[in-house]
Amino acid sequence: MSHSSPDASPAAPQQSGMRHLVLLCVAIGSLLAAIMWLDIPTAVALIVAGSLAITLCLIWGIPWSRLEADLLQGIQAMLIPILILICVGMMVGVWMLSGTIPAMVTLGLELLSPALFLVVACLSCSLMSVMAGTSWGTLSTIGVALMGVAVGLDVPLAWAAGAIVTGTFFGDKLSPLSDTTVMAAAVCEVNIVTHIRHMLYSTLPAYLIALVVYAWLGSGISGTQAGTTDQTTVLVGTLHEVFSTHPITFLPPVIVFICILLKKPVLPSFVVGIVCGAVIASILQGASLTDIGQAMSGGYSSDTGVDMVDSMLTRGGLQSMMSTVAVLIAAAVLGTPFKSAGTLDAAIRMLDKRHAGRRQVLGSAMGLHSLAFLLTGSYYVTFSLLGPLLRPLVANSGTPTKNLSRILEDTGTTLSPLIPWGVTGAFTAATLGVATADFFVYAILCYGAIVFSLFYVLSGIGLGHTTPEARSTSRQNSAQSDTFQSDLNKS
Repeated sequence: MSHSSPDASPAAPQQSGMRHLVLLCVAIGSLLAAIMWLDIPTAVALIVAGSLAITLCLIWGIPWSRLEADLLQGIQAMLIPILILICVGMMVGVWMLSGTIPAMVTLGLELLSPALFLVVACLSCSLMSVMAGTSWGTLSTIGVALMGVAVGLDVPLAWAAGAIVTGTFFGDKLSPLSDTTVMAAAVCEVNIVTHIRHMLYSTLPAYLIALVVYAWLGSGISGTQAGTTDQTTVLVGTLHEVFSTHPITFLPPVIVFICILLKKPVLPSFVVGIVCGAVIASILQGASLTDIGQAMSGGYSSDTGVDMVDSMLTRGGLQSMMSTVAVLIAAAVLGTPFKSAGTLDAAIRMLDKRHAGRRQVLGSAMGLHSLAFLLTGSYYVTFSLLGPLLRPLVANSGTPTKNLSRILEDTGTTLSPLIPWGVTGAFTAATLGVATADFFVYAILCYGAIVFSLFYVLSGIGLGHTTPEARSTSRQNSAQSDTFQSDLNKS
């Protein structure tokens, strides 16, 4: 049996620059109109926009077999994130049932005050993310628990989600264990230590500004929430009545953290966390196998009689992630026509012909990667696609490629939680239970790093210069790569 693949499908005819522009305008315009004006659900809006773009591609002579192969490849790239989403949904439901998350929430309520919560949440997520090198692991463990603490302390959930996201992605960017950090450095052929140090130019100022804003917001909470102490007492008392908060309930997140720290694959690590939580739920909380299965499927359902506790604990389950899974599949539909039509490749060829200077090249790199990320929602795709293509252009313009690796992370890693239809954005909103539009403003690092990065590009501060020898080597590598690609296409 044969399977469709990009190699086996007919090559797409080269499109004109005007057609690429029309394709972008139709897809992005229809997407924004559907979401912002017609209030159509994100998954449906993505499919509609993608279908319109695919229709244009068919009219312009791009064969369906090519589009189908690229679509299947895009969905295949989403498979692992989808499985991780499913595991996180089941893990959260089981950890609620086992008393793991309630115990973490209880500890947070007893130790934190509203005034300190946002700063502490940001710093603690930063620490865990740096040590573990994973944003998804941080969000699905300590992030979920901190959202429960926010409910108990009456901290606005949008503020809490923004602080958690800022801390999580600050650590994810600067951790040498992070896959995005390693990948961005690798595709740009930059030493990883050099890459991390260079990212501090844009990341650290935005992070410090965020901490100052969180401290200011926290001071306002402490001044206005006079009844927080009584409310916290009720919450803590209710949690102690419903769950046995033995120290062993902290074991599942500790085991998951150790697995991730040891660079074990994420999926098996989460499965271990689910199994550990299920064992504790059975032994410590007296849950039956039916209860555990229901928590994995539909999530944990709380019925304590205290509305705030019930709203805090009723969450998780495989089914809670299905709408997010639909968004990821729909995002693959939207990204397909641009890959088949070669829109991004055309933009890079046009930039190469202009022989632009370093500011123009780096500014165009920011715009191209941001656009590619908006269309695909996956930095795994955009890093691997645009990094090797833009690297010789950046080197030939007279600037070190560490600037490109920083731009990839600033417009990819830190931007990812703000794209609702992207892999990480959908995961973040689903895991924290707060819509992207609600916490967008408070995730200061995510757009602050882009602002600082753009400032450096426009001002030229901190960009540096490459030596003539390095430029010559880059040109030779680029020529060799073009020759190899040409021979490959002929064969």
